[in-house]
Amino acid sequence: MEAEQETLQAGRQRFYTTFQTSDDAVCLCRMVTAEVVDCNESFSRFTGFSREELVDQRMPDLPIWYQPDIFAQILAELDHNRSVMDLEVAFQDKKGQPRLGKLSAMQMQHQSAPHLLLVIRDLDALQKTREALASSEARFRELFDNMSSGVVVLEPSANGDAFLVVNFNRAAERIEGKKRDDLIGRNIIEAFPSTVTHGLLAVYQRVWTEGIPERHPVAIYHQNDRLRIWKENYIYKLPSGEIVNVYDDITERKQAEEKLLLYQQQLQSLASELSLAEERERRILAAELHDQIGQTLSLVKIKMHALRDHLADELARQQFDETKSFLDQAIRDTRSLTLELCPPVLYELGLEAALEWLAESVRVKTGINCLVEARCGAKLSDDINGVLFRSVRELLFNVYKHAETQQVEVRTSQNQDYFQIEVKDNGIGFEVATIETLAVASHAYGLFSIRERLSHLGGRMRVDSNPGRGTTITLEVPLPSRESTEEICL
Repeated sequence: MEAEQETLQAGRQRFYTTFQTSDDAVCLCRMVTAEVVDCNESFSRFTGFSREELVDQRMPDLPIWYQPDIFAQILAELDHNRSVMDLEVAFQDKKGQPRLGKLSAMQMQHQSAPHLLLVIRDLDALQKTREALASSEARFRELFDNMSSGVVVLEPSANGDAFLVVNFNRAAERIEGKKRDDLIGRNIIEAFPSTVTHGLLAVYQRVWTEGIPERHPVAIYHQNDRLRIWKENYIYKLPSGEIVNVYDDITERKQAEEKLLLYQQQLQSLASELSLAEERERRILAAELHDQIGQTLSLVKIKMHALRDHLADELARQQFDETKSFLDQAIRDTRSLTLELCPPVLYELGLEAALEWLAESVRVKTGINCLVEARCGAKLSDDINGVLFRSVRELLFNVYKHAETQQVEVRTSQNQDYFQIEVKDNGIGFEVATIETLAVASHAYGLFSIRERLSHLGGRMRVDSNPGRGTTITLEVPLPSRESTEEICL
C-alpha cells in the first residue's frame, strides 16, 4: 500500500512538472463548474492574464474566446469523445489582440474529481518560428552556396566505412567540375575514387570516430615533378554526426610560390657566382698591381736613386727628393691596395697563414687582441679559401664595430665532412632572432651575405649569441673527397 502511494505521488509530481514547464499553454478546469484550477506560465503569456487573475474564474466567461460559443462546442464534443485534438481556434488576449491557437481538450481525474485539461499550441509563435527557421535556412543556403571555399557535407554510413554526399556547394562544383545533383546520395568513394589514395577517407573515419578536426593537404604532381593541383582540406564533425570538408584549391598560389622560390634560388646562385667572380677578379687585379705596377714603381725608384748623385744643383736635389717621396707613397699605396684586394699570403702560404696575418693587421689597426689557433688544415680550393678569408675579415670588423671587446679568438678545425672556422668574442652579444630579421642593419646584412656565400658552396654558418654573453660564429664548408684531403694536425 505504501509503495502504491509512493508511485501515485511520483506520478503526480511528473504531471505537475510537465504541466508547469510545457511550452504549450496548459489550463486545468473543474468539469462540473468549468472553473479554472490552475494554469502554467505559457497559458498566462498566451492570454495576457496572470495565474491569480485566472484561478477560480469560469473558463467560458473569460474574454479570451473570439467566438464565445466555442467552449460550449468543445464540451458538446467531449460528451461523445473523451478528447478533442488539434482544433484551430481564434483567441484574443487581455489587450484584445487576436491570437491563433491549436486547441486540444481531454477529460481526466484529478483529486478524485472529473477535470478538463486544455492545451493550446500558439500557432502565431509557431508560424514565426517556422518563418525564422525558413529565413535562417535561406541565409545558410546563400552563405553555403556563395562561399569561396569548396564545401562537401557527408553522412556516415555502414558504421563509418562509407560516407554519402548530402550537400555540395557551388565552389566545390567549380573546383571538381561536377554538378551537385549528380553527387547527392552517392558514396564519396564512388564519386571521387582518389579519396582513398589521397588519405581523405582515413581522415573522415578518424574525425567521425574521435570528433577531433584535422587539416589534410593534398598535393598531386605531374611525372616531371611539376605541381598539378594542391588542395587544403579542413575536416570537422557536426553535432548531427555529419562530416564537413571545407577545402580550397590553392594550386595557382603554390605554383607561384614554387616559381618565386626558383627565382630566389637562381638569384642567390647568381649573386654567389658574382661574388666568386669578383674574388677571382680581385686576385687578377692584385697580381697585376704587384707584378706590373708595383715592380715598375720599384724599378723607377732604383733608377732615380742612381741619378741623384749626378745632380749638382741643390734645388734640383730637393725637387728630386720630393718626387722620390711621392714615389715611395705610391709604392706603399700600391702594396696596401694589393693587400686589400687579395693578400698574396693567402694563395702563397695558405688560409691559416693568411688568418695569422689578418689577426696581426687587426691588432695594429684596432688594438683588439686577436688570437689565431690553427688545429687542422685541409687542401681547399682558392675560391673557398677566398670566401672564408673575407668572411672572417667581415666578422672581425663586426667585432670591432659592435662587440665592445678587446679580445677575439679564431680557431680552425675539421671533422669527417667539414672544415670549420670559429670566431668567438666575449663582447656584449645580441639576440640572434632579432638581428637575423633586421637584414637592413649593416652587421645583420653582413651575416646574411656570409650565410648566402657559404650556402652556395654547400656550407653553412651557425650563430650562437646572447645579450651580455658574447658571440660565437662558426663557418663550415664541405671538405673535398677523402682522397684529395690532406689533414695537418698542429
